[in-house]
Amino acid sequence: MRLGTPLLTVILFLAVIVVFAIMRNFFPAALAIPLPGSDIRPVLLLEFASNPQHLVHIFGEAGDPLRAARIAGMNTGNAIDYLLMPAYGLLTFSFFRGVAQEISGKVWQLFGWMGFAAALADAAENWLMFRMVADMADPLGEMALLPFPVWVKFGLLAISCGGAAWAFARMRRWLLVLLCLPAPVLLVPAMFDPFGIAPLATTTIGLGWLAMGIHAATRWLQTNKV
Repeated sequence: MRLGTPLLTVILFLAVIVVFAIMRNFFPAALAIPLPGSDIRPVLLLEFASNPQHLVHIFGEAGDPLRAARIAGMNTGNAIDYLLMPAYGLLTFSFFRGVAQEISGKVWQLFGWMGFAAALADAAENWLMFRMVADMADPLGEMALLPFPVWVKFGLLAISCGGAAWAFARMRRWLLVLLCLPAPVLLVPAMFDPFGIAPLATTTIGLGWLAMGIHAATRWLQTNKV
């Protein structure tokens, strides 16, 4: 199987689902101390953290008996995330390579490479978060750098979803268009409201991946006449 074939794209989509499900089980389920006006998940608050108090909201005060377990869970989840990165990078690339076989144009390859670039930004993001958690007494240096890889990652993934919506519109697969549109539409509002809109906006990237998986699966079924 080569990248771009429907079956491999489906396999990569399933790999994303499996790794994400495993990873999610390790992350803390709720903030130790609620963030007023937000229901943001702990891992997202860590990604958007801009001051040391955010770490207290995530992990709890120094004397919190669950603090060590929350830190261990976060670190384990972020370590597993290094498996998710190549999975979604390859999924995005394989999907758009397949699109390029249906619709002529070099732009599809560009969208495909965005998945790999997002994965590299994600790796840099996690490295910064590991350093923040390891030294919560002085995380400001990492926090100053963190927004760059975070928004490069989310931005490229949202734009790739927009590219998928464009491709599906060319194919007249309108339901798949609707699955892909929320991520690019919500990207800019999320950047201005990281604790409000961003939790929803980042989740919609998964809808774009779902659309990619559905498209590849139906193409595979059509090819094999199942």
